[in-house]
Amino acid sequence: MGSFCEEDEVEILGHEEGFWGSYYEAKIIKQTEKEDEYLIEYKTLLEDKKVTGEGEDTVITDGAEKVFLQETVNVKLIRPAPPKVEVSKFKIGDEVDVFDYEGWWVGRVTRVSEIRNKYTGTVKIRCYVWFDSTGEEIDYQFDKLRVHQEWTDNGSWVKQEKKTRNKRKFVKDSSVLQQETKRIHTGMGTGIGFPSWMLIPGVQQCRL
Repeated sequence: MGSFCEEDEVEILGHEEGFWGSYYEAKIIKQTEKEDEYLIEYKTLLEDKKVTGEGEDTVITDGAEKVFLQETVNVKLIRPAPPKVEVSKFKIGDEVDVFDYEGWWVGRVTRVSEIRNKYTGTVKIRCYVWFDSTGEEIDYQFDKLRVHQEWTDNGSWVKQEKKTRNKRKFVKDSSVLQQETKRIHTGMGTGIGFPSWMLIPGVQQCRL
């Protein structure tokens, strides 16, 4: 568990069903009256609301200008923004984070393809990524990927080595993560949370 200051760049662990294990870019607005809670503002998640009036006459209604979503979250769901790691390519088996549907999702590279433009000679790299969380393989442009890093208890970042994840072990680990994040979120009390209609990688859904 760490402490943060106003305007710190952070990432928030997805803490509703369908979002466990994903992270969303945000910044710290302020610490609440509770030592283990912060008000944060997401950088990619939006909500529609209109604010009129001032003070006690303030009225908030939906359907107007878009503003970034704010939420009160437990410190256990917050980590610093990871440092950028420059890479020129990814290899099969590399663990990566993929930016999709406004957040970062962990997966591993299964295939890499290069497409050369016969007119300009430029090469575009696409990486196929396997997601244990959804059991899907999806291809992405190279610039949608970053090196996967883990934030450790001693306050340092560790790059993940190339490996083949044991599927049975992942299911067990995923279950533990879901229970832990659900417990934290339930204990937080109020909080607007993530919209239930948001998407997960490779799955198209509609808001009802």
